Amino acid sequence: MSPYRVLVVDDEADIRTILALTLRRAGYEAALAGDGVEALEAIERQPPDLVLLDVMMPRLDGFETLRRIREGRASAQLPVILLTARAQLADRMKGFERGADDYVPKPFEPAEVLARVQSVLRRVALARLASPLIGPLGDWFSAEGLQQLGRDLEAAREIQSRLLPPVPPTLAGLGAGGVVRPSTVVGGDFFDIVPMRERVGVAVGDVSGKGIPAALLMVMTRTLLREIGRELSGPGEVLTRLNASLCRDMPPSMFVTMVLAVLDPERPGQVTLAGGGHPEPVILAAGGPSLVAVGGLPLGAFEEATFEEAQLTLGPGEALVLFTDGLVEGRDAAGRRPGLPRLLETLARRAALGAPALVEAVAEDVLGWSGAGLRDDLTVFVLKR
Repeated sequence: MSPYRVLVVDDEADIRTILALTLRRAGYEAALAGDGVEALEAIERQPPDLVLLDVMMPRLDGFETLRRIREGRASAQLPVILLTARAQLADRMKGFERGADDYVPKPFEPAEVLARVQSVLRRVALARLASPLIGPLGDWFSAEGLQQLGRDLEAAREIQSRLLPPVPPTLAGLGAGGVVRPSTVVGGDFFDIVPMRERVGVAVGDVSGKGIPAALLMVMTRTLLREIGRELSGPGEVLTRLNASLCRDMPPSMFVTMVLAVLDPERPGQVTLAGGGHPEPVILAAGGPSLVAVGGLPLGAFEEATFEEAQLTLGPGEALVLFTDGLVEGRDAAGRRPGLPRLLETLARRAALGAPALVEAVAEDVLGWSGAGLRDDLTVFVLKR
């Protein structure tokens, strides 16, 4: 990354030299101008990242120079720190009214000027990170607009939470529990309970990315899944049909991973599984936890993809755990990734719990070691016989 470029504008050569040396020693590039006219010409040729602007100069003083900088389309947001011996409150207020970002009275210590430059440039860096949002927000980028956006996001979170189905105490003779914890206001993780003719399906999915785009695609995926599930009863054929639909409508570079478990109320404990690029489910049995290989490609990426099925039967006291990668790919406060071993250890330690309590225990464990907060959405669903 190239260093920040600071334009020093002062009619005194000694001050220009001192400030230029101070800035260059701190790793900045320094350009020089002797008055306001030279400054405006320099800004037009090559806009700097910040201007140190003296107020009392010949030809064009600092206040008038600042006014013209703010009127320029390309320079209107350029950070400006005023340097002046006119330290009266009225003069400082005049500078701020013209759009100055900071004010350093003369005589000054070079270290103080450097500290002010660093502080303003930190704000510039944050503004640059936010700039991709400002364009799309348009007229929303105002105090009132951002408040409305906040209210809309809260409403979106409420709507998304209501889309999650209530989890009954039992599904097809198995105890059930599920939880979703988004890493942002809205997210792309979900679980669903899908009527499938005489059977019932439990789906856990994860849309690539986070936030609003992932949340919108999650709703689309869930709607398609429910429509397709009404007509079919095998998880492999459901995912094949869903994949074909998503390939037609999915934006480039986005995809969905999913595992679908189909339960038969006539055969409690019998589960048929199919997966698409999703973390492998875990069977929690007397001998300890183990993985169920389901394989499959992510949905929405390859139209020709097919999805094989796996069958298993849960014995008394055994559980099937479906989850998203937020449980195993996050990092703790030290930057370590506890991963799948930590999840399996937690499941083994809490194996005696019922499905709802086991879900909460797993989620709380992840929230505990993740420290500052989730970096990815988290979903877990447990079926226990």
